[in-house]
Amino acid sequence: MRRALEQAMGGHGQIVAVMAEAGTGKSRLVYEFKATMPTSCKVLEAYSVSHGKASAWLPVLELLRDYFAIADTDDAATRREKIRAALAALDPALQDTLPYLHGLLGIVEGPDPLAQMDPQVKRRRTLDAIKRIVLRESLNQPVVVIFEDLHWIDDQTQALLDLLADSIANARVLLLVNYRPEYRHEWGSKSHYVQLGLNPLGRESAEELLAALLEDAVELRPLKRLIIERTGGNPFFIEEIVQALFDESAL
Repeated sequence: MRRALEQAMGGHGQIVAVMAEAGTGKSRLVYEFKATMPTSCKVLEAYSVSHGKASAWLPVLELLRDYFAIADTDDAATRREKIRAALAALDPALQDTLPYLHGLLGIVEGPDPLAQMDPQVKRRRTLDAIKRIVLRESLNQPVVVIFEDLHWIDDQTQALLDLLADSIANARVLLLVNYRPEYRHEWGSKSHYVQLGLNPLGRESAEELLAALLEDAVELRPLKRLIIERTGGNPFFIEEIVQALFDESAL
């Protein structure tokens, strides 16, 4: 991941995908990696939720609100002004994306100028608007775009990821994603794509984790062996069982 970031910072965009079963540390790996990123990087991130497939654009909306510093308490006028000011500062040529961003974020003022546009054309131009913003931002600073839990994303978010995957090869952009094995995409043949797999912890690593969570007392060794057997080395499940034992005052 660090090597991919270095390449991206040098103008060779990269896609890094972390694939693993639930609980094996996909999100933790991304969290720890973010902590090592240079402060010169602009991080844009979004998360999917289990009902996300039924909610169009959900992770994209989250990413845009974060990028434009839109707060839940902001009214529509404040949101429009934040977007206008941010794009004016980034590149005045991006002002033509405003109608698409306003429509996507539900903050159109007055009659919708895109109301009569063909839905497919509107969707394509909305996706292109977001792509242009990301690529233009990457001219100012390296951009790391993070999407987590792709196995839950909707079709519109998938379309944006596909567009970014096709567009970042010569940009200072790292697209970092994670997902479970059942998720499928079409990026595998791209030269700037790398997939990382995470497996459950082996016995030695699981024992190291338990040593960090519990005292290294002889009388706890049978318990540790039982936890490793019951969890199959899944680090999340190990932590959850240990926490439950503490909560129940069994430890």
